[in-house]
Amino acid sequence: MIVCATRGGEGSRAVQRAAVQYARENEVKLIFLYVVDESVYIVDNVMRSALHDELQWLGHTLVKLAQQRGQMAGVTAEMAILEGHFRDQLSAYLRQTKPQKLLLGAPRGTSSNIFGDDEIEQFAFEIGRETGVPVQVVRPEITSS
Repeated sequence: MIVCATRGGEGSRAVQRAAVQYARENEVKLIFLYVVDESVYIVDNVMRSALHDELQWLGHTLVKLAQQRGQMAGVTAEMAILEGHFRDQLSAYLRQTKPQKLLLGAPRGTSSNIFGDDEIEQFAFEIGRETGVPVQVVRPEITSS
């Protein structure tokens, strides 16, 4: 089984393509994961409920689109939508499910750094170290056609 963390944007489309290709070529189960993380938004209590509902809807929609992309390529994927702090939820999920690989999409504008010291590379290294799960960072400019 492999896990593909997803969100919106070009980086997510790139990592979804890579995950679908890997799952198809290696005949492994694919799970698209989205974490509803309200902590990155500063809103008052009146807006909190609306924010939560919107983020839930967004996550469900993004994962459904990813599943459809997989189906068009002949891969059936499951979905997991979690709530809480992204890093904590991702770490706990990986420890619980023990996938053979996690794929993360790099935000547009990041570039591969030979020292691995950009933010996404550091995050990938730390998550891999914490969970024991190998992490692959996929960059949009590498996989876009």
